[in-house]
Amino acid sequence: MMGVRAQQKEKTRRSLVEAAFSQLSAERSFASLSLREVAREAGIAPTSFYRHFRDVDELGLTMVDESGLMLRQLMRQARQRIAKGGS
Repeated sequence: MMGVRAQQKEKTRRSLVEAAFSQLSAERSFASLSLREVAREAGIAPTSFYRHFRDVDELGLTMVDESGLMLRQLMRQARQRIAKGGS
C-alpha cells in the first residue's frame, strides 16, 4: 500500500503525462512541447517537473510506454469481441 506522499507523487506524475498528451496534435509534435506549458497544465511549478522526471526525454519515453500499454489493451479487447462473435 502506498503512503499519502507516494500517492500524491504518482498523481502529479500522471497529471504531467496527461498534460503532455493533451498538447500533442497533428500540428504539434513532441519536440515542440514546452516543459513550462506541460507543468502549468498539470498544475505544478516548472521546477517541480524534475521531481518526477529527469528530463523531457524521460517524459517522452513514459508516454511511449503508456501508448504501447493502451494499444495492447485495445487489441486485447478487440480480440475478445471477435472471439465472442462481435465486430
